[in-house]
Amino acid sequence: MPDGEQDVLEFFAQQIETTFQWTLPDLARDHDQGQSRPGAAEALRWYGRLSGAQDRLRQAEDELVVALGAEPGELKPGQWELAHRVNTAVVERDVPAVILKALLDTVVADTAERGSGQSTVASRRIQGPAVAVAQPPRGSNAVQGQAR
Repeated sequence: MPDGEQDVLEFFAQQIETTFQWTLPDLARDHDQGQSRPGAAEALRWYGRLSGAQDRLRQAEDELVVALGAEPGELKPGQWELAHRVNTAVVERDVPAVILKALLDTVVADTAERGSGQSTVASRRIQGPAVAVAQPPRGSNAVQGQAR
């Protein structure tokens, strides 16, 4: 995650570009053309949510800074309300960040598994052994399809 100097959006833009080996504009263009790489559409969607949440956080922080002014002192009720809004905006920004991080980690893990010749969990389920179905022995007295 960012160390304070690096913007959260810059950090995730770099992570997305590293994960998919494409720039964000190229990924968006492919998505718009219906040629999205596995996981890229979800990453772009969560990056968009993160971007909106980051904008709301910056706005809340700016409003709080203006309300605090240059004089230190006790917070007034209106300032407390703005401080709570900043805290809420941080949480609303962190949720898409955590989801995006988990999504990118999953894409990287799936790519590594495919590259090593192992199949993903979903494909292992699909390609698993066929279930043997017992057939009644030929010539048995079992009456099939008729009620007694």
